[in-house]
Amino acid sequence: MTDLLLLHLTPEEIELWAQGLCPAVRDAHLAQCAECRSTAERERKLIRELARLTRFAPEFGFAERVMAKVKIPTRSGPHLRPHTDA
Repeated sequence: MTDLLLLHLTPEEIELWAQGLCPAVRDAHLAQCAECRSTAERERKLIRELARLTRFAPEFGFAERVMAKVKIPTRSGPHLRPHTDA
């Protein structure tokens, strides 16, 4: 069995750590591994910065207003060839 203390954290484990959900044995690896700790700190900083961004949502009725302006071509009727007497 591989010693988890020696293995670098996976991207999924780093994300869990940044959210405070990483298992204790992986926290122990972070305490010893500067490479993983640096990556994890960058991930945590990114998550915090993203959480601070203003959330945008369209105004009520936006989709309806857009769709009201959409022109969907319809058939104008059967396409008849002009009648010619030849």
